[in-house]
Amino acid sequence: MSAARPNAVSASPERESRQGVGAGAGAAETSPQLRPPVAGALPRSLYIETTNRCDSKCETCVRTFLTQEPPKDITLAEVRQIVEQFPVLDRVVLHGIGEPLLNREIFDIVAYLKGRGVYVLFNSDAISLTPPRALKLIESGLDEYRVSVDSATRETYLAIRGVDQFERVVANLTQLRQEQQRLGRDRPHVSLWFIAARSNLHELPELVRVADRIGVGEIYLQRLVTTVAGRAGFGMARDEQSLQGALEDLQQRLIEEAEGLARERGIAFRASGLKEPLQSLEVPEENHRYWAGCQRPWTLSYVTANGNVFPCCISPCTAKDYSGTILGNAFTEAYTEIWNGERYQEFRRQFESDAPPDPCEGCGLKWSY
Repeated sequence: MSAARPNAVSASPERESRQGVGAGAGAAETSPQLRPPVAGALPRSLYIETTNRCDSKCETCVRTFLTQEPPKDITLAEVRQIVEQFPVLDRVVLHGIGEPLLNREIFDIVAYLKGRGVYVLFNSDAISLTPPRALKLIESGLDEYRVSVDSATRETYLAIRGVDQFERVVANLTQLRQEQQRLGRDRPHVSLWFIAARSNLHELPELVRVADRIGVGEIYLQRLVTTVAGRAGFGMARDEQSLQGALEDLQQRLIEEAEGLARERGIAFRASGLKEPLQSLEVPEENHRYWAGCQRPWTLSYVTANGNVFPCCISPCTAKDYSGTILGNAFTEAYTEIWNGERYQEFRRQFESDAPPDPCEGCGLKWSY
């Protein structure tokens, strides 16, 4: 994925409320009510991976180290085929293990969804955001454009994202913001996303200054995902790089410095998962059902560029048994049959048990909420 997927795989950065049955630390301990395996109406939120190709080689991303599906760009026709099965869709997220701007139909896909009254966003590395594409991005009606940077210098960007493109990304984003100002357009809303790790946290305050120069008014901090595809981690996705529950005084001061700089410049500084930056790096309260606060198996679905359906956008990256986590295929099966089919129902049953499904092991404890 690009940013917030994790720009590949950092915790998926959502603003969705996770409140409900079993939500919150300890809630699963006190609530005797189990959610049903049958979810009822189709979800109103959908993730569609527009491509699994990418022009970055991030040290935090599963795609850099492991290939799970054949290369594919989803087509507008395939998006229509899926979306037209949903009576109501409020929100569609167009990212996954890849860079959405590499899909030649991305702007047509966004425009189609906007024509249906859907809130549309995606994460990107902005490497291929040329001036013509920036104009098309604005004209498409995209609501939100999240850009993964993870650094404030060329050297650190290269070390983490695997390509020497930091200066190009800054130039592209500057051009985008200038074009928006010229046209008097406030959409897409642009934000920067920073995966916080031991090797790059020192650049967080400077990233605030970079955002200020570009004209970006929002920065998000993301926790590093260290359990990827059933492995102990690779690249930067390792426990020794994680800051969760391990902040030292200097690191805490760096985050506080970034918060102060952001306030001075009128820049919103937040963390993914409806949390404040420091709070997002805390270890959750003791709870043996640490995954149980998640609502996603009942509220959204994720579709890969090849049509495979997963319970969320992180699950393809964390599952030990990739094929066993696939709940159906949106190109060959009706979504109504997938959503409450036996595979989805079994996944929900296991989710409500005392043993989490394969891809959820660690979620809510080590990374996402």
